[in-house]
Amino acid sequence: MKVLFERNVACTMRDGVTLRANLFRPEEGDGYPVVLTRLPYGKDTSFAYLLLDPVRLAEAGYMVVIQDVRGCFASEGVYGGFYQEFDDGYDTVEWASKLPGSNGKVGMYGASYFGFTQWAAAVSGHPALTTVAPTVPLDDPWDGVTFRGGALEWGTMASWYLTALALPQLARLRGREPAFPLEFVQLVNDADRLSHEGYYQLPLSEFAPLRRTGLLPDFFEEMTSNTDVRHRNRLNIRPHYATMNVSASLTGGWYDVFLHPTLVSYESLKAAGKKVRLTLGPWTHGNQGSAVGDLDFGMAANSALLNLKEDPTLRHQRWFDEELKGVGQGLEAEPPVEIFVMGINRWRLASEWPLPNTEYRPWYLHSQGNASTRSGDGTLSEVPPTAEPADEYVYNPADPVKTLGGNVLMTAAYPAGPKEQTETEMREDVLVFTSEPFAEPVEVTGPIVAKLWVQSSAKDTDFVVRLTDVHPDGSSYNLADGIVRMRHRQGQDSVAWMNPHEVYEILVDLWATSNVFLAGHRVRVQVTSSCFPRWNRNLNTGESNETTAEFITATQRVLHDSDHPSHLILPVVPLA
Repeated sequence: MKVLFERNVACTMRDGVTLRANLFRPEEGDGYPVVLTRLPYGKDTSFAYLLLDPVRLAEAGYMVVIQDVRGCFASEGVYGGFYQEFDDGYDTVEWASKLPGSNGKVGMYGASYFGFTQWAAAVSGHPALTTVAPTVPLDDPWDGVTFRGGALEWGTMASWYLTALALPQLARLRGREPAFPLEFVQLVNDADRLSHEGYYQLPLSEFAPLRRTGLLPDFFEEMTSNTDVRHRNRLNIRPHYATMNVSASLTGGWYDVFLHPTLVSYESLKAAGKKVRLTLGPWTHGNQGSAVGDLDFGMAANSALLNLKEDPTLRHQRWFDEELKGVGQGLEAEPPVEIFVMGINRWRLASEWPLPNTEYRPWYLHSQGNASTRSGDGTLSEVPPTAEPADEYVYNPADPVKTLGGNVLMTAAYPAGPKEQTETEMREDVLVFTSEPFAEPVEVTGPIVAKLWVQSSAKDTDFVVRLTDVHPDGSSYNLADGIVRMRHRQGQDSVAWMNPHEVYEILVDLWATSNVFLAGHRVRVQVTSSCFPRWNRNLNTGESNETTAEFITATQRVLHDSDHPSHLILPVVPLA
């Protein structure tokens, strides 16, 4: 089937602003479903073609629309952030459903931000929108995106603002002027310096690109400092899952910065009785290959030939064939959950998430008060503690623990994924608790949480918990982590100060993972008070961590005795 390509096809919004799209369609015939994606990163850039080949999909009998969102690249208007995507999403679906040759049905696909544009269109409720296929999507720009456990996702926000949002905006200006605008040159320099100096800016509110260029200032400040719950809820997709009239095929990664939103989307749609599928690989936000971080998970992990069966285009086509054409592709007969189990590096099919027959086992922290560094006496076991001294360390915001892998979306100096943890585990301000080697393989698949009893000399501080897999050679690779900012330990929308040296019980959400600890491997837990620049430093003063620069050190204590049995809860399942 021959395919026609039309560039810069106009689509007019309700306020008269024209958005432009590229259209791929069969040369002949009609009655074709429309598959739509809406992105801020350029319909003519490589971003637009990462997930599927629009020519192949058009050859399979679809009209494929790739649209620049408002204020970006070829589209008119002023970029207004996530807020614009609800009305613009509705209007674009309305237009797409009436394109010549369309059968009136619309599906959507896309990753990250253009995963959110799918949810926004679904919330808008246009009846032509039948199904969505979000990859690594966000569904609440504040929870797990801008903030985590009350702490600002500084590394992600600064990097995303500079490289993904601001630079494309300045590229538009460059195209309209004979020479490079000064703002463009300055912002390129800021992006180049971000890893070495920019992240360390204090106060954060004086972040140079924000103050100097005046580009998107309202958007950045709103995302990083807005505390009006009613205002924020305008962007929260989660209350709307039950009323959406779409099916969904979700794809995420164990090391993706939006892993938590992906899991929330699946669980919410499932609870609402919607048709939904979930695929989770060992991936980061920008890497769905087999080599991730310091590890190689094998060819079956590569999304280019997922589980040695299909590439992303075919995977999308199978879903759209079933949902938009009613043509069976065997998906109904397959379990709806497909996850990659690290350690054994195999795909696992399941009927639900979390997996059936999950046993949640507590693993308790132990020491004789000297658990600092991996050379200390910290141990981990399933036996509750009795009489043990607490562990103590000093957190100094001037010398924070460096971000080393994990669910991050930052500059190349801070790669995501599994990274060997020796650098972190040899610091005196990192407590390390390690189990005995396993005699038999143990699979840990599901949500993970830590319950700690802690003290601090400060009225506000942070506690970070990380789970790692220790190999027989002593190398340690991160699996999952989480943070609690103590002033927000009762929730992002409340503030509760600490009384210095008083004992507090806290829960730290490490999100989730799937990993088999092989025979000879050990479980390890790190406890510390920073992971910078991923999360902005807590300055320990109780003042704003975003608008002040003064800081003090904090003496931290983690208790583990019969009255304060600090532990990590691991989801153990029968081996895949």
